[in-house]
Amino acid sequence: MGSLGAALATMVANLTVGKKGYEAAWGELAAMAERGQSVKDRLAHAVDEDTDAFNRVMDAMRLPKGTPEQQAERTRAIEAANMGAAEVPLETARLCLEAIALADKAAGLGNRHSASDAGVAALAARAGAEGAALNVRINLAGISDAGFKARASAQIAAIEAEARRLCEAVLARVAAAINA
Repeated sequence: MGSLGAALATMVANLTVGKKGYEAAWGELAAMAERGQSVKDRLAHAVDEDTDAFNRVMDAMRLPKGTPEQQAERTRAIEAANMGAAEVPLETARLCLEAIALADKAAGLGNRHSASDAGVAALAARAGAEGAALNVRINLAGISDAGFKARASAQIAAIEAEARRLCEAVLARVAAAINA
């Protein structure tokens, strides 16, 4: 979802650069489109990273547990894998928040005839951030390190709140552009 949001924000920028009447924004939107492409690509790659992280958890769970040493190693491996499995969607949520910021710029500077696309970009990226937050939280349940859990919980809560706030601001910009 986040990748789609970044792609749509980038599309609005690209539909504006070169369009008469928007000359003052061309440079900023051209740079934003490049950044948007990078965010889109990183979010698309995050799908594979999430799969890899899940596979590391499953591999750790399959480790032998016949001896106390094996049990200790298995427990350590599961903890490390779960931490990695929480960090991947945490980074995904950060990137989705960046995609919403791109949508905000697109809504503010972009071709007003593409304003609805900027709104859909923000909504898609927000859905991506909220989905990533769910994945962070489910992975935190399997982690015993209280400090890690507290830091990750605080970070994801802050990202989620900012994603909601910024998305609402984008939607207000879009409504103003549509009703202008």
